[in-house]
Amino acid sequence: MTRLDDCGNRWMLAGITVALLLSGLNARGSRFMDDFNRPDGELGNGWSTWTEEDVEIEIVDNEVLITGKQVHNWWKSEIYRPVEDETRFSFDFKADDNFNVHIRVSDAEDEDYQTTASVYASPGGSFSYGIKHGPGTWSGWTKIPGSQMIAGQYNTLTMEQKGTDFTITLNDEVVCTFTNSYFTRVGEVDIGCDAAAGIVGSIHIDNFRMEKVSIVRDFDFNGDGAVDVKDVVTLTDYWGQDYSVCDISPMPWGDGLVDAEDLLALATYLEQETALIAHWPLDETEGFANEEVGNNRGYVFGGAIWEPTGGQIGGAIRLDGVDGCIIANPVLNPAEGPFSAFAWVQGGEPGQVIVSGTAGANWLMLDAEGKLMTEVKSPDPSGTPLLSQSVITDGRWHRVGLVWDGSSRMLYVDDAIVADDTQDSLEGSFSGLYIGCGKNMQPGTFFSGLIDDVRVYNRAVRP
Repeated sequence: MTRLDDCGNRWMLAGITVALLLSGLNARGSRFMDDFNRPDGELGNGWSTWTEEDVEIEIVDNEVLITGKQVHNWWKSEIYRPVEDETRFSFDFKADDNFNVHIRVSDAEDEDYQTTASVYASPGGSFSYGIKHGPGTWSGWTKIPGSQMIAGQYNTLTMEQKGTDFTITLNDEVVCTFTNSYFTRVGEVDIGCDAAAGIVGSIHIDNFRMEKVSIVRDFDFNGDGAVDVKDVVTLTDYWGQDYSVCDISPMPWGDGLVDAEDLLALATYLEQETALIAHWPLDETEGFANEEVGNNRGYVFGGAIWEPTGGQIGGAIRLDGVDGCIIANPVLNPAEGPFSAFAWVQGGEPGQVIVSGTAGANWLMLDAEGKLMTEVKSPDPSGTPLLSQSVITDGRWHRVGLVWDGSSRMLYVDDAIVADDTQDSLEGSFSGLYIGCGKNMQPGTFFSGLIDDVRVYNRAVRP
């Protein structure tokens, strides 16, 4: 292992300084990685296999090799495993000859009624996707333009699920997004191959990775359940090496080298977590909305239903647009300094509110056209709401946010700034917090749809 050289000392010291502030901070999310670096033979490690009569699946030379003669038309030989909370799946593969490569995720054990999303390609060809929901609903294959597999070389394919939406990345380039409107959550992932009857071929599979897509990345490098100075030391132990656990930047799977970019990402994460003062994951199945940082649990009222597997990150709460909402105690006074608020939402209608300060201002809401806006403004007579041009009532999941850094207001949609202006002060209000309705609970301001993972920071953060 290689330690940091002198050129990297300032990066290491910066990371350790921030990390020391956070000793004992719990990391969220889940991750599974398998490089298959073990003796030849059966896969083990939680994998199951299914093969054609004359096709074999085993570990050979520290990778999975599927090889043999296809007996029946398009019967798949595959490796598969159950999925808990993970929503991003990636693997390296090489198609030497003749066999197609497939990845499929499904949300049920009963194959006759499961909802699936599948992607495949033939050696050197373009990828295609197909979706299914129950018997007789197969969509057929839709070709993905610009998704050419490199035959005879290793490729990296990533499938990411966000609710009903799927994103396909090939060799670090996003090549497709598609929707299966019936999808709920991933219960199983399958990777395999097929061909026409009589074809002889092989597929190599390596470096399988899956994780829960989360705003909070998993920086628990040493696996002790905490993100602290020990993880900074772990990162520096692998400095300059290709060590995937610590290679966290750029997304989604790093760049093959543990370096200053990864240390900076860790420091940024830790810095933002020190400023997190309220966090409602909204993963409950009943009762209160628990808050993880300050024990400021929210009281759930009216037409609100917990959906434990229906969120963008774990569960979510579904509000009816009539009287359903969450009421919590005060969190912060916007006038006292920089702050940020973020939430995941799906649905909503014009005029409805996502987060507001009780009898204060609507922090995040939709204007008359369903575009994101905020009514948090300067007390000066010239102060006005900040409007964006981003419509978020399209039925898709969106992460929305408001950031004030002491001089500027910024609205975010899906981690991109969609509106900003200069605002050197804000109106004061230190009252309760509403999730899913307007500041005065006016009719028409109650949110209709799903809200997930609400976060409030006492500083300006960048997604």
